[in-house]
Parts: sequence; structure tokens; C-alpha cells
Amino acid sequence: MFFVLSKTLAFLLKPIGILFILTLFNLSLKNRTKNKRMTIGFLVILYIFSCPAIINYMLKMYEFPTHEIVNSKNYEFGIVLTGGLINESKSLGDNIHLGPQSDRLWQTAELYKAKKITKIMISGGDGFHKIDPLIPTENDKSRDFLIKVGVNPEDIIQEKKAINTHENAKFSKQLLPNYKKTVLVITSAFHLKRALACFEKEKLKADWYATSPISRNYNFKLQDLIPSSGTLSDAETIANELVGMVVYKFMGYI
Repeated sequence: MFFVLSKTLAFLLKPIGILFILTLFNLSLKNRTKNKRMTIGFLVILYIFSCPAIINYMLKMYEFPTHEIVNSKNYEFGIVLTGGLINESKSLGDNIHLGPQSDRLWQTAELYKAKKITKIMISGGDGFHKIDPLIPTENDKSRDFLIKVGVNPEDIIQEKKAINTHENAKFSKQLLPNYKKTVLVITSAFHLKRALACFEKEKLKADWYATSPISRNYNFKLQDLIPSSGTLSDAETIANELVGMVVYKFMGYI
């Protein structure tokens, strides 16, 4: 139930949700002056959420920076968080089709091959109960991918119960109950703030490795003021994280 409620709240507070609500409210207005003001407000909000210059600046302020693997310290455990690693519905049989956050997997494999981590924990379950039992789990297919790129199966641990970031930390801690060393949390740059707060709450010492950066490092260009549908998607990503931080604080997860 919490999973559904949090996702519903996240939608309503995302750019698309806010614009959806404003549109419905605008349709209910009979006063033409108020209708005009609401339309202008709608366009201003739409521009802010779709302006590459504004959203990229916000992302650069929020995301954790990436760094070269060679500069990483050595850890026994690297914990990679699932969520968008695999396109499960397409990855039938021996096929593995990667998802939008698959950079988490690739960077994990690179860290392992560089001997920066010696064991890998894949943390994350199925979320909702699977409708089609023939569709493989993201966790299992992530393991298959890591093995294909050279990771020793004996060095992979699967945590398959977590359905959110809070549970990633909770169940990882349960698998490492007396572990006193620092683990390396591997997840998307925009997700690290919430993830690290959860691991800290569970008293599992963690450093971080940022993957899948959304922000871009380039000099300002005039075309960055032109609205973009792709930027609207980026704005939704950061809005989802901000809402997640608020909800997790309210629930006592961080």
C-alpha cells in the first residue's frame, strides 16, 4: 500500500502531475480573466520544467559527481541497487536487454574487474507481484549479465526482497548483520542522496559510486533556453527524488 501511495503522491507532485492538475482546474474556470491567468501560469511552469538551462543547473546541484574508477578506494562489498537495470519483459530466454539505469551494472562490473570491489550484492526484488511468471526478474537477469561480462558467480550475492530504497538498505544490512567495514553503494547520481541516507539510518557504513549521470557539463548556449521534451523527463526525475526524500523523512526511513 505504501508503494502505491508513494508513487501516486510522486505523480501528483511531478511536473506532469502539476500540469495535469492545473489543466483540470483551468477547464473548470468560467471567469475568462482567471482562465487567462491560469493559462499564463501553466505556460510559465511548463517552460521552467522544460528549459534545459534551468533543469541542468538544478541537476548539477543535486546529483553526486562521477569520478574515475582508478581513484576509487578498495572495498570488499559493492552493493548495486536495482531499478531500471534490465528491460525484463524483453529479456526472455538467454536474451538480456538492458534498461535505462543499466550503467549501474556496467560500472559495477568495471569496479570488480579493476579489483576495487571483490564481492557484489545485487539488491532489489520484483516490486509488485509478477503478472507473468515467465518474465524473469531484474535481479536474476542482472546476475546473468555480470557473469557474462566476467564476474565470478561465487562473488555475487542476491538480495531479492527489497521493493524500495529503504528496503535496499534494510535487507542489505540483514545479509551483513555484523559487518563493520564500509560498503560501496553503486547507484545513479541522482539517487545517491536518498540511498546513502537510508544506509546511514540502518547503520551500515557506506561510501558511494555515482553512475548514470543526467546532468551535462558544457558551456551555456542560447539553444539551452529552448524547451525540450527530454528536459521535462529530467525534471520529473529530480522531482521524484525530492518527493521521495520528503516521504522517507516523514516515514522515518532517513
